[in-house]
Amino acid sequence: MLKHNTQRVITADIMAKQTALNSIEDVFKLFGSNVAMADILRVTPSGVSEMKRRKSIPVEYWQPIVKEAKKMARDDLTLEKLAVLSAKAAKAKAKAREAVA
Repeated sequence: MLKHNTQRVITADIMAKQTALNSIEDVFKLFGSNVAMADILRVTPSGVSEMKRRKSIPVEYWQPIVKEAKKMARDDLTLEKLAVLSAKAAKAKAKAREAVA
């Protein structure tokens, strides 16, 4: 189990250095997998899948995400950045709903 966790951390770290943060989807990519993000947020991988599907990360998870990003030397992921990305995603969803209506 330790080897698997270490590999996941190394993989996530490599990905973190290559991922631009322009959307909520990019935040998910930063952590490499649903399992890795679920471990950080203390939720199930299916809970992370649901967040991805909704393109939304509930506010109560922002602090652990920022804390883990800092461990990965990603100081660009802040609470403010998550707020901006979340607002951008919400605006896109609203626009899509208007287009359907």
